[in-house]
Amino acid sequence: MSNTSGARKPRSRSISPLLGSLLQVGDSTADPLALKSWIALDALHRGRGSSNLLTSLCQQLLLSEELCLAGYQKARLSSVREAHAALVRLDWDAKSGIDWKAVGTDYDALRDALFVYDEQLRSAPRTRVRRAQLATASRLLEHLDRNEQR
Repeated sequence: MSNTSGARKPRSRSISPLLGSLLQVGDSTADPLALKSWIALDALHRGRGSSNLLTSLCQQLLLSEELCLAGYQKARLSSVREAHAALVRLDWDAKSGIDWKAVGTDYDALRDALFVYDEQLRSAPRTRVRRAQLATASRLLEHLDRNEQR
């Protein structure tokens, strides 16, 4: 009996140019929160999106909006809000049978907002990011409470 597993070549997964540029060797500035968002955007761009990825991006954009309101990249708040609108469109398209895929202006809006988010994570102190996370969670809970009371 021959063992053919030795003849198989290991297959490496290809990564997109976007992720490749983010994962340059020696780049120690990549923030795990930002990297998670870039990976989600890459999956959406490749047509491999899901509701979990959309939810993850939405959470990061809400955090970015909170950081904008706190003064970090405040002038770019409109970019973050345009990305929110793009996520709503993607969600709507997916519910109508179209794939979870970010293309064209929706992809551009999300990419621009993630550049804002990445810069915020680089410039804002960790305590400020945590406060923004708590404020975002508080806003979401208030929204759920209002909807539950109706």
